[in-house]
Amino acid sequence: MKALIVIDMQDDYVGQTRNQKRYPYNTDLLVANINSRIVHYSKNGDIIIYIKNKGKHSVSPFTSELQIASDLVFEKDKANCFSNEPVLKCLNRYSVKEIELVGVDGNSCVGMSANAGAKLGFHISISQPITGNRILLAFLVSSYKFSCKWLKIISIIFFIYFF
Repeated sequence: MKALIVIDMQDDYVGQTRNQKRYPYNTDLLVANINSRIVHYSKNGDIIIYIKNKGKHSVSPFTSELQIASDLVFEKDKANCFSNEPVLKCLNRYSVKEIELVGVDGNSCVGMSANAGAKLGFHISISQPITGNRILLAFLVSSYKFSCKWLKIISIIFFIYFF
């Protein structure tokens, strides 16, 4: 089975009142692209998992524009969403082998989760147009450094496959 994991699409990072210097994403396009993937996974009967970053003080809500298509919502306190045992139990319960990661930020939480998930044996894919990246070049360079067997990074600039 496949899973879509939506990471940190919260008001603190993509909402209208976020620190736009720190989180300079094109949120309208990002949320629209992610919602499109959510619809795709829903239609195919695959699972959709939502991850919320606890932050330093509290957990901010998901941005109101984000489509919520399942009740599989988990909180994390580390960048790597796979460090959360309930997430791994959920993936095992549904026999998930392939995971697409979307959300923010490709240089931190999404990127670290991709690396960790690949090391755990999941087939991981990240598509740059549906991953917010503060610095696109840094995302591409760090993606190259992952060099994991099952990690596939898809970019609008070029394709990188690690097999």
